[in-house]
Amino acid sequence: MSNSETTNLGWQVQQFQQRATEWIELNLESVSQKVIDSGLKLPEWLYDLLVWIAWIIFSLTIAWIGLLIFRLIRGYILSFSHRAKNWGFRPNPVDPVPIYSVDQWLKKARTFQLAGNYTEACRCLYMGMLQLLSDRQIIPQQYSRTDGEYRNLLSNLPQSQAYQVLLNTHEQLCFSDRQISSENFHTCQTAYSEIQQTTSGQS
Repeated sequence: MSNSETTNLGWQVQQFQQRATEWIELNLESVSQKVIDSGLKLPEWLYDLLVWIAWIIFSLTIAWIGLLIFRLIRGYILSFSHRAKNWGFRPNPVDPVPIYSVDQWLKKARTFQLAGNYTEACRCLYMGMLQLLSDRQIIPQQYSRTDGEYRNLLSNLPQSQAYQVLLNTHEQLCFSDRQISSENFHTCQTAYSEIQQTTSGQS
C-alpha cells in the first residue's frame, strides 16, 4: 500500500471502523464464552442484537463527544466575533472595493438617489469623502481603516461634525438593519458639500 493511501482520510476512517468492530466483537465473544462456560446457551440472534446495541452505544458516545467539541468551537468563534465588533474591526470584504474618482462616486450617488436606493447613495457619498480626503492629501486612502480610526483622525479638522454625519451613517449601513430614508441622504449630501467646500482650501 502506498504512503498516499495510508494517509487518506477515508482509509483512516475505514481502519478506525474496522478496529472498533473487531474490539466490540472481541469483547462480546469474551462475554459469550463466559456465558457458555457457565452452562447457558445464547441464541445466535441475541448475539447479533448485542452487536447492534454495542454499535448504537458507541455511535451515540462519539456523537455526544462531537457535539461537545462543536459547541466549544462555536462558543469560541462567537466570543471572538463579539470582541472584534466591540473593538471596531470590520471583516475583509468578499469583493474588492472598486476605485473610482470623486466625480464618479458622486455620479453613482446621484444615480442611486434617482432610483430611490438611498442606502447605496449614502455609501457612495461616504466613499467619495474618503477619496476626496486622499486626493487632497489630508488622509491617504486605506480600505483597512475602520470608521473609528477615521473618526479619530478627523476629530480636529474643520467641519468635524460633517465628517461624523457620514461616518455614523456608514456605521449604520454596516452594523444595523436601519433603513436609510431620503431625509438621511439629504443630510449626508449637505454634510458632503460642507466637507468639499472646507477641503478645497486645504489641497
